Amino acid sequence: MNLFKRIGIIVFAICMTISFQACSIKDKTIYFDTSSGRGTVFKIGDMKCSKKEAFVYLLNEKNIYGSVDGVNLWSEDFDTKTMTGSIKDLTLEHLTKVYVLNLYANEHQIELTEEEKKACDKAGAEYYKSLNSDERSFTGASKKDIKKMYQRYALAEKVYNELMDSVNEEVSEDEARVMEAFVLFVKDENKANEIQGMIDYGYTFERLASTYTTLDTYQVTFARNEYPKEVDDVVFNLDTEEVSGAIPADGGYYFFQCLDKYNEELSEENKKVIIENRRKQVLDDIVTDLEQRYFSDMNTKLWDEVEFPEDASKLTSGTFFETLNKYLK
Repeated sequence: MNLFKRIGIIVFAICMTISFQACSIKDKTIYFDTSSGRGTVFKIGDMKCSKKEAFVYLLNEKNIYGSVDGVNLWSEDFDTKTMTGSIKDLTLEHLTKVYVLNLYANEHQIELTEEEKKACDKAGAEYYKSLNSDERSFTGASKKDIKKMYQRYALAEKVYNELMDSVNEEVSEDEARVMEAFVLFVKDENKANEIQGMIDYGYTFERLASTYTTLDTYQVTFARNEYPKEVDDVVFNLDTEEVSGAIPADGGYYFFQCLDKYNEELSEENKKVIIENRRKQVLDDIVTDLEQRYFSDMNTKLWDEVEFPEDASKLTSGTFFETLNKYLK
């Protein structure tokens, strides 16, 4: 009998390696379950991810991420066991997102067009033809299986793109502002009062910061929300060269001198980070919502036993996603 573990979508990757009969995560108890078949890696709601589909993703993730700057990480010079574990984790994370987005599509009646389905069929035929006999044996997938996988992936991409189109990409200069400053932090109140006195007397702030700060560095570049709100409320109102008073936060006292209240280059880069965080939040909100209404089954026993064959050099396919993108464009 297969051993399954019931887990919430949001904690899918966290619990993969837990091997006892129950655990608690975020006040939720997670139990083993035996509701899925031997060929199923995981379930989300009534959707099942087959071993065949997982192996197709695993094969491609292996070859997409299995080399760096032309260096083959699957040679005997590297720890292939650790590499296998990392690729398996990556594969499971990727597949989980695909299935979550398909579940969202089903709930919101988002479907592929006939043209998109035909593109998946063409991509499936081409990709299946590109597989050698070892790769077909490893995945166990037929041409029909590949076409269905492509439809799931294409639908996930369609949902993702629609969600990303809804993200507000307007970011104000003040929200994205990155500033440079000298920073001084001490825990002791008496020391903070002493430092304040030296600032008032006219000591050079850079010398005070380099001498007294308990932080690893006294010169920093930062955006909003990297320090506590109490710090942001003061520091982002400083003018260039202005020195703050003592700011109680993090169990101690901060002092700042603004060196540049608006680093233009870094602020522009931060706008991109803010937009990416907004996109991530959209997906996180969807996953959180689904996690509250659905639970999933993970075939831990099956997945733990997955290994690449000894002669993995014959498993070279890495064009699964690239082939589909070619036809969808």
